[in-house]
Amino acid sequence: MTRRVAIVFGVADLLTAAVVTLGIFFGLPARWAVVDVAAGVLVALKIASGVSLMVRARRAPAVAIAAAAVALALGLGLVTSLALTASWLSGVYGPVGRGGALLMTLVAALTLPYLVVLPAVQLFWLLPGPKGGA
Repeated sequence: MTRRVAIVFGVADLLTAAVVTLGIFFGLPARWAVVDVAAGVLVALKIASGVSLMVRARRAPAVAIAAAAVALALGLGLVTSLALTASWLSGVYGPVGRGGALLMTLVAALTLPYLVVLPAVQLFWLLPGPKGGA
């Protein structure tokens, strides 16, 4: 992995950790242990990945792959849950539920770049194979 790619992925991981921290720990009005633990693990992995990539640690690719895999799994689960919730709200509550459905769709759209697209690109680039970068 080139130095430039490591810096870009490192900065992206640190930015993702900051966005998840702000969104979950400061943005949500109520606490739920399942969400807090998952977000805490993801933030810790993203910080470890970002720092190890920035300093070019020997185990940086392995840490980055683990962080990207966890982020992708959590992101796909979150986006799926938000889409199902939005469709349920709209279907069950009609015009009243469409406001909540719109909010869920907005959150899903804001989640996609950080927790689905970026980890997928990182895994594509970091995993060994005919097109991977590692």
